[in-house]
Amino acid sequence: MNTVSSQVDVLIVGAGPTGLTLACDLARRHVDHRMIERSASYNVASRAKTIQPRALEVADDLGAVRHIVDTGVVDLPVRYYTAEGQCVDTPPITVAASAELETPYRDPVWIAQYDVEHALRDRYAALGGHIEMGVEAAGLEQDADGVTVTVMTPQGEERIRARYVVGADGGKSNIRKFIELPLVGKTYDQERWYLGDVRLEGEGLERDRIHIWTSPEGMIGVTPLPQSDIWQLQATIPVEIEDPKEPSLEAYQAMLDRRAGARRVRLTDASWLSIYRINVRMVESYRNGRIFLAGDAAHVHSPAGGQGMNTGIQDAYNLGWKLDAVLRGAAPALLDTYDEERRPVARAVLEDSTRKMGGIVGTATERGALSQSLSDVTDDLTSGLLVSYRLSSLSRSSARTNAARVLPGDRAPNAERLQGAGFAGTVFDLLRGPHWTLLAFVASTDRLPLADLACDQLHVHRILNAQAEGAGATDAAEAAILDTAGNAYRIYDVASEELVLIRPDGYIALRASVEDTASVSHYLHAIYNAN
Repeated sequence: MNTVSSQVDVLIVGAGPTGLTLACDLARRHVDHRMIERSASYNVASRAKTIQPRALEVADDLGAVRHIVDTGVVDLPVRYYTAEGQCVDTPPITVAASAELETPYRDPVWIAQYDVEHALRDRYAALGGHIEMGVEAAGLEQDADGVTVTVMTPQGEERIRARYVVGADGGKSNIRKFIELPLVGKTYDQERWYLGDVRLEGEGLERDRIHIWTSPEGMIGVTPLPQSDIWQLQATIPVEIEDPKEPSLEAYQAMLDRRAGARRVRLTDASWLSIYRINVRMVESYRNGRIFLAGDAAHVHSPAGGQGMNTGIQDAYNLGWKLDAVLRGAAPALLDTYDEERRPVARAVLEDSTRKMGGIVGTATERGALSQSLSDVTDDLTSGLLVSYRLSSLSRSSARTNAARVLPGDRAPNAERLQGAGFAGTVFDLLRGPHWTLLAFVASTDRLPLADLACDQLHVHRILNAQAEGAGATDAAEAAILDTAGNAYRIYDVASEELVLIRPDGYIALRASVEDTASVSHYLHAIYNAN
C-alpha cells in the first residue's frame, strides 16, 4: 500500500465546536490548514445544550452567531412535579449576565451542540473550508521543525507534515495519548447520569419549559431541544447502584415510570443514549512543542453551568490569532501564552462546576432543594465575560490603568451609540475581524501620529466624547467617531486622553496616555518583530 505525503501549516484534529472555531478563525486569516475528523458523519447527539454570552460574542466575531440566535431559545421556565402528580412552575434556571458587563448577548441560549456545530460548519464552508470526514490520526512524530501525523483515510494511509498540530479531538483524544499528556484529576464514581435524546408523549408536556420529576430514587428531567421534536433526558443514577443497566429505551421508560408515575410519560424513540460519569481532569500543559490541546482534549469537567463547549470555544479563539502571528514571523514564544492564559481558566471552571454539580446531586431527591441548587447554576462567572488575563505576560499595566475599572487583560466591553462618517454602530463593530484595534480617546490628532500606526493588522479609531465641552462639528469632520452618549468614555473609564490597545481576541493589551504613543508601537514590535 502506497502512503501519500502532504504538507500544511496547521493540522486541526477534531471537528467539534472547538476545532470548528479554530478552523473558522484560521480560514478568515488565510492560514494554510487542514481539519480532520475521525467520525464518518456529523455529530447528531445534543451533548452540550447551552451556549454562554462570551461564546456568543466569539461566534459573532467569526460570523456564525445568526443561526445560533435564530435557532436557540433564551428563556426556559422549569416545571417540577411531585409524586402525586401536582406541579410547581419556577423561573428559568439561566440568568442574564449583569448589565455592567456590557455585551449584546446577555442571555445564555438553550441550543443543542449539533446546532452550534451546524452554524460553525456553515460559516467554515462560506470561508472556503472543508472538513475531511472519516480521517483518524493513527500516530505522530515530532521534531524541532514540525510534526508528522500518520492518518488513516477512506483511501488509505497518509502522512501529513504540519508546522503545528492542534488536538481538538475530545476527552478520548488520540493526540493527547500520542504525546503522553494524561488528564490529571478525579473521577466522581458516585456522580453518574443517564443521558439521551428522546421523543416522548405525555399530557401537559409543553415544549416551552423544562420538566423535572423528583423522587426518593433521584431526579429525572427532560429539556426541549429547539426547532425539533427531540428532548434531552437527564437522570441521576443512585449511588447504591454499582453497575447501572446499559442505556436502552426500555430501561429509561421503566425509570420514568418509577420516578414520574406509571405511564405518565411514554418514550417513543431515542436517537442517542449514554451513561455520563463525572470526570474533573485537565492536562498539566496545553502545549508539547509544536502540538497543542484544546477543549475536552485538554480539560473535562461536570456539565453544571454549561461550561464544556464554551470553554473549548474560547480556547480555540485564544490560540487562533497566536498561530497566525507566529506563522507570519512573530516570536514563537507568543505560543507559550496560550497555556499561560487558558489553563488557569480551565482550573477555575473545574472548581466552580464541581461545586455546583455536587449541590445538584446532593438535592436530587427533593424538589425545593433541587430547585434552589439549579437556580444557582448560572451566573456572571459561567457567562465567560469575567474571564481575564490580567496576570498574563501579554498584559501591560501602568500607574494610570491600575486605577481604571477595565484593566489590561480584561475583556474589552461593548459600547453603543457610536457615530462617524459612514459608520453607525458599537465598539464591537469596530473590533469585529482578525485585526488589532486601537481606540484613541483623544480630542485632537495634532500631537498624535495615528496615521503612522494604522495598518492591516492594526485598525485605529479616534473616539471623541460628544458629551464633552467643546466637541463640535469641526472635530466630527476630522474622521473621528463620536461617542454620542458618552458610553465608550464611561464604560472604559476614560478620565483623560488615553489609548486602549485591544487584541484580536477582544482582550485589552495595554492602556497608555496620549503622550505614550510609542508604547503601542513597542508592544506590537515586541510581538511581531522580535526575531
